[in-house]
Amino acid sequence: MSALTRRNLLRASAAAMIAPALLGTARRADETADVLVLGAGLAGLYTALQLAEAGASVLVLEARDRPGGRIRTLFDLPGRPEAGGTQLSSNYRRFVGLAERFDIPLIEDSPMQRGGAPELYIALRGATILPDRWAGHALNPFDGPLAGLPPWALPFAAMGCENPLPNVASWRDPAFAGWDRSVADHLGWTSDQLRLGFGINPGYGASAYSQSALMWFQILKAIAEPDGRLLTVENGNQRVPDAMAEALGDRVRYGAAARSIASGTDGVEVRTMDGGRYRARHAVVTLPTSALRTVAIDPAPPRVQQRGIRSLPYNRVVRAYFVPGRRFWEEDGLPPSIWSDSYAGRVFALRGGGGSEITMMQSFITGPAAERLDRMPQAEAMGLVQAEIERIRPAAAGALRPAGYVSWGNDPYAGGAYACWAPGQITGFADALARPHGRLSFAGEHTAIRARGIEGALESADRAAREALAAL
Repeated sequence: MSALTRRNLLRASAAAMIAPALLGTARRADETADVLVLGAGLAGLYTALQLAEAGASVLVLEARDRPGGRIRTLFDLPGRPEAGGTQLSSNYRRFVGLAERFDIPLIEDSPMQRGGAPELYIALRGATILPDRWAGHALNPFDGPLAGLPPWALPFAAMGCENPLPNVASWRDPAFAGWDRSVADHLGWTSDQLRLGFGINPGYGASAYSQSALMWFQILKAIAEPDGRLLTVENGNQRVPDAMAEALGDRVRYGAAARSIASGTDGVEVRTMDGGRYRARHAVVTLPTSALRTVAIDPAPPRVQQRGIRSLPYNRVVRAYFVPGRRFWEEDGLPPSIWSDSYAGRVFALRGGGGSEITMMQSFITGPAAERLDRMPQAEAMGLVQAEIERIRPAAAGALRPAGYVSWGNDPYAGGAYACWAPGQITGFADALARPHGRLSFAGEHTAIRARGIEGALESADRAAREALAAL
């Protein structure tokens, strides 16, 4: 090899080493604002909008390449199904207000439920059971009034009896701390009854032993508020956070996953995984605790707050989507949707866009079944779900085209779909999770008092924005 060739190779090697270093330096250039907001979900976007409208400079750091957090519409699938943040209520006054502000129509609709009742039949232990045959069925472990209820109605009926809470906010009142015990302890049901009502397709946790009765009382108080009509956003729920992010413009930084948060008397510094460094006088952290656990906070929060960040669980939810190639529900004469004890979970026939035509079949899987699927490669998990649908419903064989798969438990920036309070956690650290720590405020649905889910995220943003403005 000639000296000239060697010299060229050395120069090329040096350039290859220097270029990434220069790019890294450029990425690490400081950006400053009055307030940093971590997370561009609903809580983060709503916080940032209020701060900007109050005249504060704000930067939003979002790990993903899109806004919305756990609100996600699958725009590329027929009917635009929702992967997260499905249920909306007319009682969600903040969300309804945002839709009106951005001129986004809301329609009265629930794509997973039509005609006032779920179109479900029961597939349990190899048996196919229509709801009107359930009351006297041999697999029904109940007698009395509960025997007439299908499995999906049992949690609401059982926990709705003799709710001790006088209002929707009183679940955080120490006077009701004695109810922060497991649903299993509260109900005293048999193991078969508990498994049917709270273990096969649990709305929260993995079993009746991992759900706080006090949490259920608060949920049911919220549901019972008057005028709770089901809504959806025309053409996709994600349109609302998309509009919020568009209003914020270049104040939202995507691909900026927080690595560390350091705060002191003079302000806050956030460093991100891509080498970014951001400084502000205050920060609002809207990450779910399942994501916040991976972020170093200096100085560390008080022990009770740390315990909440480390241990608050989030419900594992897997959604698998299939396009029906033929109307197999007309072939077997059964309702189009299924409540099952299989790895397919609950299979919902979705009618997208407010129409009457079934556009998608969605498997909604929670609890132990979701935990197993989350341990599998995605293609294998999708195949198992499809095989289970075809096993319990032979008419569906060859009629389903796999179209999409979402696991919130395996999403590193979510760790689950929504917070699920385990026994003892509400009294143990619920108040502490929302408490400011130095120049940090905390928001997100897990810090709300009156609302849960979508509206809870927005409720928490109201408080966090006030705290941030008071700190400036």
